[in-house]
Amino acid sequence: MDFAVARENMIYCQLRTNQVTDERILSAMSSLPRERFVSRGREDMAYVDIDVPCGEGRKLMTAMASARLIQEAAIQPSDEVLCIGAGTGYSVAVMAGLASSVIALESDKACAAKAGELFSELNLDNAVIVEGPLVEGWAAESPYDVILLDGMISEVPPQILGQLGNRGRLVAVVDSGNSIGRATKFVKTSGNISSRAFFDIRIGRLLEFEKKQGFVF
Repeated sequence: MDFAVARENMIYCQLRTNQVTDERILSAMSSLPRERFVSRGREDMAYVDIDVPCGEGRKLMTAMASARLIQEAAIQPSDEVLCIGAGTGYSVAVMAGLASSVIALESDKACAAKAGELFSELNLDNAVIVEGPLVEGWAAESPYDVILLDGMISEVPPQILGQLGNRGRLVAVVDSGNSIGRATKFVKTSGNISSRAFFDIRIGRLLEFEKKQGFVF
């Protein structure tokens, strides 16, 4: 498979046709070897418009979903970014070309190890992988200008919203209750959080964010 041609087709058929207009994002995604971020043996699926397994319980979301979320975050060159549920790090690699630094939080050791290897091979000196529970975020380096959750969640925990700085943006796909997620942008201004949904999509879930079932008689 000619991955260079596949990347070009992805840019023109999946991104430009779906409201991805930020040339910085398009440039980053046109140069990143997306096939390296999926599970071994799935490389030929990397540029198909579907979620692709990238590790145990993790999926690489579609290029369109990733690009739209990153675009909505409006990342600036001085921004400090946290990516939660980073998997093997594809979204992190894209954002590393836009931000000052990106911390990739992952709880799966195998995914974290692969992400670290890829960051090193691709010379992403401003991206670092850390391991820990996803629902806790990574308070050690907060506050962040941008937080991105790399998978669908049931709700955003308050402790993660609390890691946003003033005028910080959090983007996530939040389950609307029928397994269809609403891509939503949260903005923190003077301690207050506002939110706006900007499109609906179904993507792989971050199971650590599932609501716990209460006791039922």
